[in-house]
Amino acid sequence: MLYSYRIGSEKVLRPYHLRIKSHFLVIITLTNIQMAIVQNPITGRTKKTFGTAVFSKQFGNNTMRSKAMDVRNPRTEGQVNQRNKFSIIVDLIRQVLPLINEVYAGSLTSMSPYNKITSINVKNAFVGEPPELDHTKVVLCDFTGSTVKNVTLTGQPDQVMDIAWDPNTTNADELASLLTFVLFNCSTNEAAIFRDAAVRGDGVASVTVPDEWVDAQTALHVLTRDFSQILAGAPKGIVKFKGGADLSSVVK
Repeated sequence: MLYSYRIGSEKVLRPYHLRIKSHFLVIITLTNIQMAIVQNPITGRTKKTFGTAVFSKQFGNNTMRSKAMDVRNPRTEGQVNQRNKFSIIVDLIRQVLPLINEVYAGSLTSMSPYNKITSINVKNAFVGEPPELDHTKVVLCDFTGSTVKNVTLTGQPDQVMDIAWDPNTTNADELASLLTFVLFNCSTNEAAIFRDAAVRGDGVASVTVPDEWVDAQTALHVLTRDFSQILAGAPKGIVKFKGGADLSSVVK
């Protein structure tokens, strides 16, 4: 669609923009003025703000943007719940993000591992009204593959946590591979990572959690390696929730 403008005796007919002789170039869309490149003798290379206009420099050009006249910050029950869920998951995931990035090993192209796992958990890891985090539903990686089974997590005196499992494989490389344990405090959502803490074929291990975790339930995720799948030149990492978040997982 064309628009016609008259400036003095000069008529301008162009689809989206007009040039004014005072050296303003104004970009006009069908709905609103979105940006202006300012270069005139009065303002010069203007920065910061003037009224609702915000001046800045982008790619070597002076630009002007318009600030919103009114910013709404809705606080309906649903929106507050969503923000709270997001905040809880962000705090949780940031503690184990290096491990998550290591497992995904640059395999994602459309989003980061952080964004992917945050989205999954905000959608699926909460129950009840108001929403509460259910640690049995927390996901640290959505890969599938060879992993242990029949895992138990049992609290012992002095903050010792006994872990037992079925190796669930006959592959010699997998049986000899090392397991990494991720434990979460179900009360505070704090994480403790125990890298290469046990050999998969052993079937049992013990770890010690912080003193501050006493009386809290814990949730266990286990990182295994699937030697039938190769990612970034190494056996693919598989991280799954395996046990806990129950009375037997309470720290003593």
